[in-house]
Amino acid sequence: MATLHATTPTATVARSGAIDALRVFAVVGIVTGHVWTGPLIDAGLYTWHVPAFFLLSGYLWKSRKPDARRAVAAEAKKRFRTILTPYFAWLVVTLLVHVAIHNHRGTLTPEAVTLPLIGGSLNAGPFGAYWFMPALFISAVMFRALERVPLVLRVAIIGGITVVTHLFGDVLALLPMSLGVAGSALIFMLAGQGLQHFRARVQGPIRFGAACLLVGTAPILAGMSAPLDMKYGELGTPVLSVVAAVLISFGLLLILEGVFSRLPGWVHAISTRLAVGCLMVVLTHTYVLWLLAIPDTGRSFWVLIAAVVLPWAVAMILNRTTLSQVFLGTPRAA
Repeated sequence: MATLHATTPTATVARSGAIDALRVFAVVGIVTGHVWTGPLIDAGLYTWHVPAFFLLSGYLWKSRKPDARRAVAAEAKKRFRTILTPYFAWLVVTLLVHVAIHNHRGTLTPEAVTLPLIGGSLNAGPFGAYWFMPALFISAVMFRALERVPLVLRVAIIGGITVVTHLFGDVLALLPMSLGVAGSALIFMLAGQGLQHFRARVQGPIRFGAACLLVGTAPILAGMSAPLDMKYGELGTPVLSVVAAVLISFGLLLILEGVFSRLPGWVHAISTRLAVGCLMVVLTHTYVLWLLAIPDTGRSFWVLIAAVVLPWAVAMILNRTTLSQVFLGTPRAA
């Protein structure tokens, strides 16, 4: 495996411990936002924890303009293997368990089966986070397809989609398989790609990242910027919330890159090891919460620990087996 110390997108063949650490932090933020609710959680987490994943997709993006049509097909094939394969695998497993439990309780309804299959924002409870994976897949394919148009037109199209989402996000979020949500993710991917080119100019990543973090959180603390909730097509305060999300995500990334550049290789290895379980934790932590059946107001710190540790422990075990590619979207650990 290539060095784990790569901290810029120029070395995308390697796994960056800093980038993987941001993925891990974002997943913990997602779980925390589902364990507890309230204005502080919305403001402190929802603004950045999901946008960070789409920003990283753009930050690590590799352009493939020659033979763009074939590039779109290759992108779809790659993302299907790494994103949709574990999505469908866990959907089948959890749906079978879900139906069996509902049938045992005498609460089985057609919606308990059809809604998870349709996907989108209508799902809640154990399937509440499943919208994320199709959105991640579709947005990547859309972003690759847009490489076929000039940059100015590409920016205009993505900007137009963002405006439409601001106006009609609640309607678009209802579309099956997160079709309507995927378009809103493109603005964060575009920002990430722009930051990829800007990154080389940043000499003091910790200081610059702290400044980005401060500027991004300032309008939130001032009550000027509303939090985002991409699942429901909510992009918060026009322009301001998106900018805040980008600044916070990029600030956290720069700080982590600066810190990880000073850490030994084994820390990078641990970060990368944990990151292979991120998508599985996103998909399955809501099922843990559903099985625990503890109301939001009664959830404690131990509920958060259970929702994080149990899925992640299973992911680490699966990563050592031949089922890793199917359930985690990544090859079996050596």
